Amino acid sequence: MSERYSATDRLDWAVAILVFGVVLACLLATMQMGFTRDESFYFHAAFQYIRWFEELYTNFEAGSIAASFSQANIDKHWGYNPEHPVLMKTLFALSFKLFNQHLEWMSASTALRLPGAVFAAGLCSALYLWTRQLFGRMAGIIAVGALLFQPRFFFHAHMACFDVPIVALWFAVMYAYWRSYESKAWAIATGLLWGLALSTKLNAFFLPIIMMGHWAVAHWSSWGVSKRGVRIPPFPKAFWAMAVLGPILFYLLWPRHWFDTSARIQWYMNFHLKHVHYFVYYFGENVQQPPLPISYPWVMTLLTVPVSILAAFVAGVVAWAKGDEREVADERGTGLLLAINLIFPIALISMPSTPIFGGVKHWMPAMPFVAMLAGGGVVWCVRHLSLGQSRPIAELAVGVFVLSTALYSTLHIHPFGTSYYNELIGSTRGAADQEMMRQFWGYASRQGLPWLNDNAKQNARVFTGNTTGFAWGMYNRDKMRRSDLRPSPLGASDYSLFHHQKSFVHREIEIWERYNTRAPVHVVDVDGVPVLSIYAKKRN
Repeated sequence: MSERYSATDRLDWAVAILVFGVVLACLLATMQMGFTRDESFYFHAAFQYIRWFEELYTNFEAGSIAASFSQANIDKHWGYNPEHPVLMKTLFALSFKLFNQHLEWMSASTALRLPGAVFAAGLCSALYLWTRQLFGRMAGIIAVGALLFQPRFFFHAHMACFDVPIVALWFAVMYAYWRSYESKAWAIATGLLWGLALSTKLNAFFLPIIMMGHWAVAHWSSWGVSKRGVRIPPFPKAFWAMAVLGPILFYLLWPRHWFDTSARIQWYMNFHLKHVHYFVYYFGENVQQPPLPISYPWVMTLLTVPVSILAAFVAGVVAWAKGDEREVADERGTGLLLAINLIFPIALISMPSTPIFGGVKHWMPAMPFVAMLAGGGVVWCVRHLSLGQSRPIAELAVGVFVLSTALYSTLHIHPFGTSYYNELIGSTRGAADQEMMRQFWGYASRQGLPWLNDNAKQNARVFTGNTTGFAWGMYNRDKMRRSDLRPSPLGASDYSLFHHQKSFVHREIEIWERYNTRAPVHVVDVDGVPVLSIYAKKRN
């Protein structure tokens, strides 16, 4: 460890373990959000995958294990949802099998969501450790809160999706790469972690670009040309480990790619290169075709991170730029590495050629680095007050002040995290006035189910709107809705769920026409802004 950075000790690892446990318990206690559209597909994928493991056990007992590894059998069980790697979906499946079916400790949906929450908790622990090394223990603790209490991150941390797991692995790869400057073991860890990231989500393919760019710029003084040829800086051992271990894990952890490997990987890449464009509503502008406004991800970041955390982040940037108390040269280029990881995920989405995704979750890998600098910013501000022995208490007090408003916002908006906007736009009501997109994924249905359970007639037919059939089935499996409520096309329905998104406005007009009413019988809202309306058909 360089003199410039503090080494972690047993106390730090104890704190990291405590952070993991507290964050995981917090997430498991707040699983009230409904099932999102993407989640529902991954639920179904997990159920498909678990059948392969069950069959594998049966074949093992029968002495015919080879049958489980035939192409026909692999394609049968692993062929669904081939546009995404299977690591997380496999963990969803195994968690469901163990904690719901075998131990009966959790509901089906909580067991399926557990792996995502574990990755979120692990990310918070890693964030503490790295921030502690750069800015100190108090900064590390504050950084954890500055990430967890971002309402949109908090929302996604519960999901049986890949967005937070890839953020966790992105951060872990960067941390291991940073540590690889001091040991070969960390270089190997970088390769292993990148393999896991490749097996989680497509974002992982961008990590070598970031690291190569960092290496080239951080060691610019070592580049040169002489009579002997081009002089380049030493190639990091982590890159060799990534080149070997990454592809191996990517192949081994995705059974569908064991056969027709080249063609299937090419299909996977082409799917994302030619990805469909999602609907984005941005200050009243309907954006459905590229290019997405360049300002979009930058402005959305400014409007969806709590203001107190933004202020602490700015202080952290100033602190790092001033370089106070730094006397030892930074051979790792730490500041550059942080800056690239802050900027690259957001800049990537703002490029005109990038498919329109829209959700803040798509550039969420930048958020741990925002939180890291926010923690450092609080400590730096307090340090310059010259408080002497009272400084730790002051750091804690300022940290609590910075995080308290973010915590309030997180709890207030829960479980509608994708509806969160900060005070710079006037919160949720201000975002509605400015015609901003306030939700997606159809998850608000859950908060409308109690009304349907209490008021819908027996065997009622329900048009479920943006709630998929898989999600509707999970509501039944977890006994959140009456089992007699049947999903139905709009024309044959008795009740309709309308999720308030601009892209679905045509559905609401059709509901008005078919139901002979414009008045919903029940509305789920956030601070008076509707997110879900339930309509009941009027009989003539």
